Amino acid sequence: MFIDMHAHFFPESIAFKVTHQLADYYEVDVPYQGTLEEYQNLIQRQGVDAAVFFTVATVPAQVKIANDWAIRNTKGPLIGFGTLHPDYQDIDGEIQKLKRAGIKGIKFHPNFQQFYMDDPKALSMYERIVSDFIVLFHVGDTPFRKDFSSPTRMSRILDLFPGMQFVAAHMGGWQMWDQALEHLVGREVYFDTSSSAGFLAPEKFKQMIREHGYRRILLGSDYPISDPLKESQYLDGLNLKDHEYRGILGENARKLLSR
Repeated sequence: MFIDMHAHFFPESIAFKVTHQLADYYEVDVPYQGTLEEYQNLIQRQGVDAAVFFTVATVPAQVKIANDWAIRNTKGPLIGFGTLHPDYQDIDGEIQKLKRAGIKGIKFHPNFQQFYMDDPKALSMYERIVSDFIVLFHVGDTPFRKDFSSPTRMSRILDLFPGMQFVAAHMGGWQMWDQALEHLVGREVYFDTSSSAGFLAPEKFKQMIREHGYRRILLGSDYPISDPLKESQYLDGLNLKDHEYRGILGENARKLLSR
C-alpha cells in the first residue's frame, strides 16, 4: 500500500501564481505545476494507491468555495480534506455539508489563515468538529515569523482534546523539530513526513520515528514541492525495518482513513 497523505493541487487558473507564492514564502524550489491533471498523472506513474489532498481558506469567504472544490475532486484515488476558518459565520453548516459528502478530514494552515491554533475562537471550532473528522494541522515555521502553529501550541490542543485524531504535519513542526521532540514525540498524534526530508538530518529523522513510534508516521509528499516516490526513496535510505517502512509508506494511513 502506497499512500500520499499530504498533497496540494489547484485550479489551473491560479496554480502558477500559488506555486510561485509557495516558493517565495518557504524559499524552496517547487518543481511541479500544482495542477490536478499533473498530480493525477504523477501518482498513476508512481504507483500510488491513494492520495489525500488539501485546500485552504486563507480568509473566511473562501471556506465554501474551497470545500466545494475538495468535494468535487474527491474521487478515485483522490481523498479531499475540507477546511474551516475560525471567523466563518456558518461553521456548523459547513461541517454538516462535509459529513454528508463523506469527507474524512479537515486541514488547517494557521500561518496562512492568520490565526493562533490554540486561540479560544479556534478551540471552539475544534469542539464543534469533535471526533467526526481527522484533523490535520500545518505545524511550524521559521523563528522570525509569527508563532501561529508551534509544536508547543499543538501540545496544548492535544491536552484539551484527548481522543481526537490529529495529524501534525512536517514531522511535528517544520523548522521546529527540537520543539517537536520535546513537546509532541510520544504523544497521541500522527506526524506526516512532508517537507522534512532534506531539512532534517537523517539521524534525527530516524530518532523521531523510533521515539514517536512508526505506527504514527505517515508519508506525505507536499506536492507540488516534492512527489511521493522521492519521499519514499528518502525513507528507504533510512534503513528502517521492513514493517516500519511498509507502515509509513501506506499501511498506517490506510488504517487511519478507514476509521
